[in-house]
Amino acid sequence: MPAVIDYYYTPISGFAYLGEPRLRALAAEAGATIFYRPVDIARVFAAAETTPPARQSAARLSYRREDMARRAAAAGLPLNPEPAFWPVDPGLAARVIAAAALGDADPGVVSFALLKAVWAEDRNLADPQQVAAVLGAAGVGVDLLDAAGRPEAAAAVAANTEAAIAAGVFGSPTYVVAGARFWGQDRLDDLARALAAGLA
Repeated sequence: MPAVIDYYYTPISGFAYLGEPRLRALAAEAGATIFYRPVDIARVFAAAETTPPARQSAARLSYRREDMARRAAAAGLPLNPEPAFWPVDPGLAARVIAAAALGDADPGVVSFALLKAVWAEDRNLADPQQVAAVLGAAGVGVDLLDAAGRPEAAAAVAANTEAAIAAGVFGSPTYVVAGARFWGQDRLDDLARALAAGLA
C-alpha cells in the first residue's frame, strides 16, 4: 500500500517554501501520496508552547535569514529572506489550500504558488486581491477564493490543526508518515530514506 505523507504547515512558512519542491520530488519517487494539511499555526504553537519565529530573539532571526538564504541558493529558489508581508494572518491562504484539496485543483500547485508569493514576490496573503492575483498567475481559477469562504474549508483547516496537535506537531513544516514525525525541510532526506526502507 502506498505511503501517505501528512504535510502539516502554514502557507507563510519560509522553510515550507524551501522544502516543498523536494517534498514533491521524493513523494513521486517513492510513490507516496501527499496530503496537504494547512493548519492554524498559532494554535499549534500555543498547544506546543512554541515561540513563533517572528517573536524569537534578534540573534535567532538573523541566523534564520542567513540559513534560509543558503538553503534557497542550494535549492535554486528565489528568496527574499526579509519579505515585506511576513508574518501576516495566514488564515485565508490556508483555507484556499484546503478548498483546493477538497475540490478539483491541485493543492500542491496552489500551495507552492502561495508560499512563493510570500518569500519571492512580496505578496500579502491576507489580502484577497493579492491572493486572487497569485492564483491567476498560477493558472488556478480564482473561484477557489469563493470556496475558501465556505464552512467546509474552515472545517478542514480546523481538523488539520487538531490532527497536528494530536500528532505532536510543534512547528512548520512537519511531515508525518505512519506516526513518524520529520520536522523541518532539512529532514526531508531522512524522510526519503524512511520511505525507501519501508520504515515509515
